Amino acid sequence: MINKDFLVSASEALFDSALGKKIEISIRETIDKNSMNEHLKKGVLLGLSGGADSILLLIFLRKLAKEMDFNLSAVHINHMIRGEDANFDEKFSSDFASALGIDFQSVSVDVPALAKAEKRGIEEMARNVRYREFQKIIERSDKLKTIVTAHNSTDNLETFVFNLMRGSGLNGLSGICALRDNIVRPLINVSKEDIVKLLTDAKIPFVTDKTNFSTDYTRNYIRHEILPKLKHLASSPEQMASKAMSNLRSDCEYIDKEAEKFFFENLKNNKIETDKLRNLHPALIQRVIKKMAKSATVAAPEKVHIEKIIELLHSKRGFEYDIPGAVTFFDKNNFAYVAKREISNARFDVEIPIKDGFNEVEELGIGIAVTDSKNEDFSSNVYKFSIQANISSAIIFGRLRVRTRRDGDSYFYGSMTRRLKKLFNDRKMSEEERNTTPVIVDDKGIVWVAGFGVRDDSPKEKKQKWITIYKK
Repeated sequence: MINKDFLVSASEALFDSALGKKIEISIRETIDKNSMNEHLKKGVLLGLSGGADSILLLIFLRKLAKEMDFNLSAVHINHMIRGEDANFDEKFSSDFASALGIDFQSVSVDVPALAKAEKRGIEEMARNVRYREFQKIIERSDKLKTIVTAHNSTDNLETFVFNLMRGSGLNGLSGICALRDNIVRPLINVSKEDIVKLLTDAKIPFVTDKTNFSTDYTRNYIRHEILPKLKHLASSPEQMASKAMSNLRSDCEYIDKEAEKFFFENLKNNKIETDKLRNLHPALIQRVIKKMAKSATVAAPEKVHIEKIIELLHSKRGFEYDIPGAVTFFDKNNFAYVAKREISNARFDVEIPIKDGFNEVEELGIGIAVTDSKNEDFSSNVYKFSIQANISSAIIFGRLRVRTRRDGDSYFYGSMTRRLKKLFNDRKMSEEERNTTPVIVDDKGIVWVAGFGVRDDSPKEKKQKWITIYKK
């Protein structure tokens, strides 16, 4: 039970102590240094988990909103991962915001079901859901235009270590940005330890996610096993890492500017001389290729695609290489360029039967394999592996067919009925991508949409069918 009078009094005095003043100075310096004020004035939506970080930030923003006169609202995302504990956190967040007179709303999303349906990790899915829901609220509101999250310097250090072990480049090692688009993070230079101590000393309550103590999650392992050992090397590893990330971010920004300069100086009729591109420093060539791709499609190529293009540039003269976004990288007549693939983007209404084994679907420029084993491979020089789903034979009614989308399409997965139009809108897919996305159907309706989940059912048998889509 939250004592409203005590909470209001404790919150208004929170930054009076020495530690409180230190934290407030750090937050205000971060806001000023990153020009966050202009964003905050447009109205703030704070992601409120109920944890120490978001609770402290809510108290600070309440104070700042009175000074600057901006709208402040809080939203709690219930990921439906921890049962009653998750419901408790939601109730706590609601009561806390209400006690301070802050507008509050909550959203519940079945993250485990979504993660299973889309074959993504729980952590990744939860993060995607949070930002998606934040953005939805912003788009519906006239008074809230800025998203604020409570990432702190300890979170930033964890991200640095996590990305280092993944072999990330400068972008990944630059850490969490204090400001990106309409997302601001005022706590990014304050440590978790200081946040918890300040709230504990002031007897201000907050919730603790019990799963944070499980080292089954990679980030928790880093938090509990790796970060404490770093204190043997530096009294404040967060501060040291922050300096390193700042230096890396500065280097990254300089290289990005050099790549942009080369791109615009050498781009003629949407083409760049292959020899000039080929002779670029490795740090520049990958950025230029990414810019070339993004000039032709909204989908950015992954590192594996860029590395393959660079390999081909240095080993061949004249080639084509397909990359995401329905585009192809061309090296032709000593000019490099990216252009849309010559595949019809018109929808076709006919349903094409697909049988066990390999099926060519010329209308979409794809091959579809239906097999009893995940490991069977039908790829060749013509087709490249794209995406795969396993489907219980028991949920297939009649013969499988493939088609493209139709008006009003919907199907049931992740414990809810989903409209294709909304799924495509959420992914910000282009008209061509929508029209050429394979839709697998049977006599009952949609079984699977490539890139999304498999239809929910309750199969009694465990026999599986693997459907693999290969793209040219």
